[in-house]
This record gives sequence, structure tokens and C-alpha cells, in this order.
Amino acid sequence: MRKKILIIDDDLDLCTLLGRFLSKNGYDIDMAHSGAKGIAKFMEQKFDMVICDYRLGDMEGIKVLTSLRKENPAIKILMITGYSDIKTAVEVIKLGAFDYIVKPLIPDEVLSVVNKAIAQPDGVKGKADEAPVEASKRKGPTKADYHNEEFMIGKSPATKALYDQINIVAGTNYSVILYG
Repeated sequence: MRKKILIIDDDLDLCTLLGRFLSKNGYDIDMAHSGAKGIAKFMEQKFDMVICDYRLGDMEGIKVLTSLRKENPAIKILMITGYSDIKTAVEVIKLGAFDYIVKPLIPDEVLSVVNKAIAQPDGVKGKADEAPVEASKRKGPTKADYHNEEFMIGKSPATKALYDQINIVAGTNYSVILYG
């Protein structure tokens, strides 16, 4: 039996393209172009997974995420967004999203996350349930090292903001990319 995925995004073109791609890869797809319509469809039908945009025209994706998880705590939700921000990623993962992907979407990456989510038993929520890395098992620098002048040089507000972001993800095993 084909697994059913609900795509909630106000970008009609993205919904259509992503829906066709996932359909060709063996999934039944339903779409909603607003948060309210997505929540309504979720309440009416059973879905195995939801892909939801972080910024919708009528409401924030976080509101959709929390509403869907209240209705079904085991639902796997992949959040997508055009805005890359570590704080946002950490927030949605803490609220129970299975994963978080930044646009532009790479079809194979989306398919990989969807396949992984669908393959996991209902009690497993993905990155939200990953245990923090114990300090003794952590590879690389520790939190204390981030304020070590040999590690990074700089005292500007931008550098301080970077230190703060490093401290947010330092105790996790999330992948991080720094550029700029």
C-alpha cells in the first residue's frame, strides 16, 4: 500500500513539482496551499507524513506543526523553508519536526528524508529524539574552546553572535555549514 503524504505550501509551483516527484517515487500525495487548509485536510484524512513550509501566507509553519502534533504526536513532519537560520532549525526540531530542509530543495535530499521518515516506526521522531552527545564522547572542540582566542579571533558583535550560535549547536550532533 502506498504511503500518503500531505504537502502544505503556499507556493503552488513547488507543491506541484514536489508532489509529482514524490508520486513518481511511490507516494500518494495530497496538497494544501495554506496552513488552515492543511490542518483541515489532516483532521479529515490519515497521512503517514507531512511536508510543511515554515512561512505560509496565513500562518507560521510552527503553528501548523504544533496543531498537527497535538492531533497525532507520532506524525512525521518535514519542515522546509527559504530562510536558513540555525535558531529556526533548532526550534522546529525541538517542537517535534522530523527534519528541516532549506530551499532550494534538492529532490534526492527530500526523497532521502521522506524515505527515512516513512521507514521509521511511529514512535520515532527523527532528529527531535536524538540523544545529546555526551561531552566525553564528543569529537572536536568543546563549548569552552569557542571562546579560546586560538580557536577564533574577533570581538566584534558579529563574532559574538557567531559564538552564540556555535554554543546553541555545540552539544548536538546536527550538521552545520558555515559560509560567508
